[in-house]
Amino acid sequence: MVSKKEIKIKDIFFSPSRGALRLEEIVDIIGEALRKENGCRLIVGTDSKRHTDYLIYVTVIILYRIGKGGIYFYSRRRSEVGRYSLQAAIYHETALSLATAAKLDDLLKKAGLAKVEIEIHSDVGNHGKTKELIQEVVAWINSSGYTAQIKPDSFGASSVADKYTD
Repeated sequence: MVSKKEIKIKDIFFSPSRGALRLEEIVDIIGEALRKENGCRLIVGTDSKRHTDYLIYVTVIILYRIGKGGIYFYSRRRSEVGRYSLQAAIYHETALSLATAAKLDDLLKKAGLAKVEIEIHSDVGNHGKTKELIQEVVAWINSSGYTAQIKPDSFGASSVADKYTD
């Protein structure tokens, strides 16, 4: 079981184009885009990479404007959770994504954007060592009120977040 202390999310995210931003500032950017654009997807995903004595976890928030590109924000954290178990690492990735999505969802509702659907991109797929975890992870995400995406459709975790795990 992941402790509550371990899944506390960071309030500072980084954008390659805008620098360091608080989560509230990201919500302002998302709100502005959603009011102007039709056809946006809001995505949260986490990926991890094992280093010698720890793992780096990267959580991303992606605002994808369909047909017009997108913008993303990421936060990195170092943890020993999952150091000895792939299952623990995947569960921790999922917990970080869900905690970020829940906080983002609260802030969006506070800003009057109650009907925004959030997708959670998980780094599990039908090929490789994570295939046994798909059912549990997808059920956890869906039961939390979010839409789950797995590989090969989970680019938020498997491509965007993966860029920053080194």
